[in-house]
Amino acid sequence: MTVDNETDAIRLDGPYLDMLSLRLSGLCCSQIVVKLLLRDLGRENPGLVRAMAALCFGGGYADGACGVLTGAACALSLCLENGSDTEQQHPRLPLLLGELHDWFSVRAGRSYGGVTCREILAASPDKRACSQLVIAAIEKLRSMLASTGSAA
Repeated sequence: MTVDNETDAIRLDGPYLDMLSLRLSGLCCSQIVVKLLLRDLGRENPGLVRAMAALCFGGGYADGACGVLTGAACALSLCLENGSDTEQQHPRLPLLLGELHDWFSVRAGRSYGGVTCREILAASPDKRACSQLVIAAIEKLRSMLASTGSAA
């Protein structure tokens, strides 16, 4: 799916259909973001995708941050190459998380009035916003990872 930023129109194409297929299979926004980024890496991790359900719908509380944002933050950390096989975070992760949060705050705040699940769904009860934010977040993550030299 591509979203025309001027008209907010959705164009159905490969990425949107992939996202829609995952949504129809029962996955929520945070799970979809992680699953799509894992796919970009040529990896699967069903346990991680299942664990991401804890971030759905604002972490189970509609007043929590949108699962697209929290899922994207987890996916970013997962995809960053650390130069070793350790479990330690990438040294640039805090800076990149700040960039992701700032981008999402502007994107969701401008279009939907905030970054919580409740605010976004109040502005978009048909959940169209969720699809648009998932696709936009995937594009943003791919761009961020490319700028760090990490594959995604």
